[in-house]
Amino acid sequence: MPSFESSVRRINNQMIEQDAECQRLVSEMRTVEKFLNDFGFLSFGRDFVICGRRTFSLQTVSTACELTAGSIVACCESGCMADAFSLLRKYRDDLFFYLYIMTCDACNKLEHGSPAVTQMENNIERWVNNGLADLSIGTVLQAIGQSPRVKDAVQKYELRTYYDSLGVRLNNYVHSNGISFYNRNVNAYQENGLQLQMEALLKDMRFITITFLFLLTLISPLSIMSTDYVDYLDCNETPPEGSQYWVAPFIVRFFQENSDLISENCLNYLRENTPMVLTNEFNYRINLSKCR
Repeated sequence: MPSFESSVRRINNQMIEQDAECQRLVSEMRTVEKFLNDFGFLSFGRDFVICGRRTFSLQTVSTACELTAGSIVACCESGCMADAFSLLRKYRDDLFFYLYIMTCDACNKLEHGSPAVTQMENNIERWVNNGLADLSIGTVLQAIGQSPRVKDAVQKYELRTYYDSLGVRLNNYVHSNGISFYNRNVNAYQENGLQLQMEALLKDMRFITITFLFLLTLISPLSIMSTDYVDYLDCNETPPEGSQYWVAPFIVRFFQENSDLISENCLNYLRENTPMVLTNEFNYRINLSKCR
């Protein structure tokens, strides 16, 4: 019986550890995982939503997405690319269900009692009670895409087109729709085939995440607000005028590093359509270490 040291997984892991390009791609995937960790910390305590008679936090969903991102990385480290792409579909579905809930919350304030909002509330109620079934990603994307705050952006940047092709690609791996959509021994790849798969996965992972952030900013701009405004208040200081619209620096960096996947103009679109100040440069700071 072969030992663990000679298992396919272990051999894959050892070979990938020695491949500089694979290690670079894995490291970039970890930056997405780190972003989700920072986002979870930023949103803690401010991600409560009201749905029907319930009030609940979305922290469970954001934490789950962070953990799934870490699982995707672990799969890539062992060359299990089919598993990584399958998890990427779950990652997409969970992030966009987060947006679905935020969309319901935002629309409920504008058109309470409308059939569309009622349907979303019913689905979310079933989800809270662990009884949600047969809610397709197409229905989720349509509900988000038709909401007043994001409809123009979805059409302007043709986001649905990319997500349609992404859905086909991810489903191929989930359903093993061909011999190319299975996990394999690293030695079975031709030339740089493994690196190309990792590059494709990384691009999709980044695109899903930046699209999530872009749409979230339109749906709920204060979700990306920095902690400065509250920090001033906690330190018995008067917040600078407009500081409630400052954006957390790690959010700005993520936009700057990934917004080209949507459009080079998407940051300007957010500046024109939200009150948020998307810049790393703030005019005022206090030394929070002096707070008592």
